[in-house]
Amino acid sequence: MKSTPQTQRPASAWQRLLQSMPKALAATMAVMLAMTFTGCESAATYTPIPADAYAPRPTGTLAAGDVLNISFPGAPELNTTQKVQANGKVSLPTIGSVTAQGKSISSLQSELTGMYTAHLQNPAVLVAVETAASGVYVTGEVMKPGKVPLDRPMTVIEAVGECGGFTKFANPKQVVVVRTQGGKNQRYSLNLANAFNGAGDSAFYLRPYDTVLVKQSRW
Repeated sequence: MKSTPQTQRPASAWQRLLQSMPKALAATMAVMLAMTFTGCESAATYTPIPADAYAPRPTGTLAAGDVLNISFPGAPELNTTQKVQANGKVSLPTIGSVTAQGKSISSLQSELTGMYTAHLQNPAVLVAVETAASGVYVTGEVMKPGKVPLDRPMTVIEAVGECGGFTKFANPKQVVVVRTQGGKNQRYSLNLANAFNGAGDSAFYLRPYDTVLVKQSRW
């Protein structure tokens, strides 16, 4: 009895295309297709950028580790630089320990002015952050990767600038911001290629403890 040949499934369009190419070219095409699909899959893991990311927001309240410059216009001899201790307090002339942690700069200034009213003819007190304990971390293809103090509202392109700018290997179109919210990491993909023209995602504002990754160009 003659065996009946098995019916072969028709080749797909991609298979016919690859079969018609020289082996080397076919291998190159396969690699490019794999990269394309891998890229699409990776892009799907990014979090949509929320509208409030493009609005500046104060970095919040003072925290332990912040270094403060506290000055007295009416009594400059009392000027001091203080680090907010682990217990949240700073030690000031005449009045002693005062809680700074959890307060905004303006509220601390107002409180200190009230406390010095009984001690100084001009009780005005000015508070400025010299070094912020909270910051953002910039890594990847920047000239000087590291921590950037977040002592003012700061955009991602400003943070890159604080690290010396992009290296010649950087891909400004692929900058990732990792942010922890609700115990989960959110990943935002930004395009900073036209940042200095005011276009793209250059107005994305960073929050304390964000991590910025500048990816390397593939070309």
